[in-house]
Amino acid sequence: MYKSLVIKVGTNVLTRPDGRLDITNISHLVDQIAALKAAGINLVLVSSGAVGAGRELLQVREGTEEVARRQVQSAIGQVRLMEIYRQLFDNHSLLCAQVLATKGDFRDDLHADNMLNCFRALLLDKVVPVVNENDVVAVTELMFTDNDELAGLVARMLKVDALVILSSVDGLFDGPPEGKASQLIEHVTAGDESVLSFVQEKKTSFGRGGMATKLSIATQTATAGIPVLLGNGRTRDILAELIDGRWPGTTVS
Repeated sequence: MYKSLVIKVGTNVLTRPDGRLDITNISHLVDQIAALKAAGINLVLVSSGAVGAGRELLQVREGTEEVARRQVQSAIGQVRLMEIYRQLFDNHSLLCAQVLATKGDFRDDLHADNMLNCFRALLLDKVVPVVNENDVVAVTELMFTDNDELAGLVARMLKVDALVILSSVDGLFDGPPEGKASQLIEHVTAGDESVLSFVQEKKTSFGRGGMATKLSIATQTATAGIPVLLGNGRTRDILAELIDGRWPGTTVS
């Protein structure tokens, strides 16, 4: 059984097709995370969804520059997203803590050390750190490709047993995921470039990253000795599989 995890949840797992937050699925994910905590697993949650939550609350004026639009929606949405997490984790007598980061925080040794010390202190208690990009202060050159990249950096910083990346697909397939003839690839060896031919570049509706990004981050993380588990965050009780060391998606190691 894994003792420590970073779990990244993508926008399309947390939102409905219309872009509004899917409270039912968020609640189910929190229930699963609470079960992992009860099983003695230390974990960090990297959660998208703030921009989507903000988009639901406020329509930014037409003509607003894209980065500014994202900053405004994220600043508003992050408050709502964290309040939802707070309430849901409280149902399990757990606290959650907000950790916002930019790419520059990982490049600066002092910032990185401070972040690592904070994570270590939070993980000593019954707290679930919830990490997201700090869109309010991030500029283009300091923005992560998406939260997959952020999750990979956090996983390598904490040297966890595994990184879990949940999206709206079951994993890596040898053809179009929706194709009847396509087969799930259960294991990928880090650095095996032959699998790139199976990767489609298209992204899901509201997320910033696609499978190509996930596979790139997974390769970097697996090369550092941390296996990466790709799976569908809408599969019922998918995280419960981790307690028994099983995984129904794709493992990159």
